[in-house]
Amino acid sequence: MSDLPGLRHEELDVLQADIDDESPQVLGGLMDRALREGALDCHLTSLQMKKNRPGTRVELLCRPEDRERFVRYLLVETSTLGVKVRRVERYSLHRHGDDVLIQGVKVRVKVAKLDGKPIRAVPEYDDCLHAAEKRGLPLKQVLEEARTRCRHLLE
Repeated sequence: MSDLPGLRHEELDVLQADIDDESPQVLGGLMDRALREGALDCHLTSLQMKKNRPGTRVELLCRPEDRERFVRYLLVETSTLGVKVRRVERYSLHRHGDDVLIQGVKVRVKVAKLDGKPIRAVPEYDDCLHAAEKRGLPLKQVLEEARTRCRHLLE
């Protein structure tokens, strides 16, 4: 597939394991740790498996150079006996970070660009949650204020 002008293009690996005998606590912890360890994305999907058993599909997105490490991680940390791997292409917006102040607390913002022009500014959820807790404010209020303060980053 050819590159699309103005977008980032990269080849990544999707690792997949379908599991029907693992505790939800283990799978939740697996997702959290995978993201902390550098997985680009990780999600869990419910599915119906052979012998009519409910199961979970673990899909983890990583860079090719991290594939072996995450394959081993899935094999050691879950009950799966095998991991499927497929190469995918990802197109994404160019982005950079910025900051806004919400009630005196710094909130990081992702600014996404297309063709060099900012088209979206998204405050980091965790920073908004921290600001809400620190100032004793409703999270919804902090999120709205952060979105409002981000608008100037699009000009």
